[in-house]
Amino acid sequence: MAGRKNAMLTTEDRRWLTGEKTYEGEHAKQQRYQRRRDIRERVYNSVLDFTILFQQLEETEREKLFGHLSDDGTQWDIEDEAFEVGIRDALAFLLYNIGVTKPLSTDEAASSTPVAEQLITDAIYHAGRRDDYLVETVELDITATHLPLSNVLDDLEAGTTLSPARLRVLMESDRVDTAEIQECVRSMIFEND
Repeated sequence: MAGRKNAMLTTEDRRWLTGEKTYEGEHAKQQRYQRRRDIRERVYNSVLDFTILFQQLEETEREKLFGHLSDDGTQWDIEDEAFEVGIRDALAFLLYNIGVTKPLSTDEAASSTPVAEQLITDAIYHAGRRDDYLVETVELDITATHLPLSNVLDDLEAGTTLSPARLRVLMESDRVDTAEIQECVRSMIFEND
């Protein structure tokens, strides 16, 4: 991961953020401050570059980058799993930082539209216009349960039966080797027949 070419993050940024590199000594505090500031500036400028990419990048170049979607938008011919995960995490990073989870923690409906919902709606309108569609309405319906990994681990340690939702939280954590679990499930299903 850290060995890729410089992009929004430099190789040194990646090494520092993943803990492969640390700053020690007399100037460590200033070096960490500088690294954080540089990352913020590059992220900011990269986000601004998306306007240029959205408006100016040729379709053939976009297809080389993103592959093709089926006409109904349900199939994607991309084979680069890391790129697909990167897209997911880019969307999650943006959505999280514009507050998409904030309305989830309140029981009462907000009196105004949350910023995240407004930006998502505006983005869908903007993308629709790109292909000459007038998007008339956008409905965003999110059902969520606050379920920290620590609670799931406590239940697991106590021997409590985990619900499918709690198992999903566990499976999506970095604490579980999904390939090993998949092999275990496969052997349970197919070798015990």
